[in-house]
Amino acid sequence: ATPVPIQLTGASVGGTATSGAWSITSGGGTLSSTNQESNPASVTYTPAANFTGTVTLTLTSNAPGSCPAASGTRTITINPAATVEAGGPITVCQSATPAAITLSGSSIGGGASTGTWSITFGGGSLSNAGPTANPAGVTYTPAPNFSGVVTLTLTTNDPAGPCDAVSDTRTININ
Repeated sequence: ATPVPIQLTGASVGGTATSGAWSITSGGGTLSSTNQESNPASVTYTPAANFTGTVTLTLTSNAPGSCPAASGTRTITINPAATVEAGGPITVCQSATPAAITLSGSSIGGGASTGTWSITFGGGSLSNAGPTANPAGVTYTPAPNFSGVVTLTLTTNDPAGPCDAVSDTRTININ
């Protein structure tokens, strides 16, 4: 996923200080400026690709006259987004006693720890649909004598933090 820049709003310097410079004191990523800025809130922080965890940024003021520089920190927690892959389409031949189809090739990851399968179009049944940490072990059984397209949806749990649950679909063509 492409990292999203974070505007460092609310940052300021005051008193006799007229500018401040940001630095990354722990964690990964880049700052749009590490120079002394009269408006440090105009600086953005961009996490490194695939970085998750905590980053600490330090704003250090200039040292006007005989006064020493002052500094303060801002901590940002970057949570992993949930990921989901329902897998590619499956084509099967139907019979009066349909066989169960294992939904191999499906996965969840990132901030997600479980996923739940549902039938969003068509008939049949799911076995052990979830929530499960192993969505590739779930089976789908078509309804007897059904032919056509069935759409299944794999939806992740809602991970901790601000990231949302995500879902993906998989089609099963029953001939």
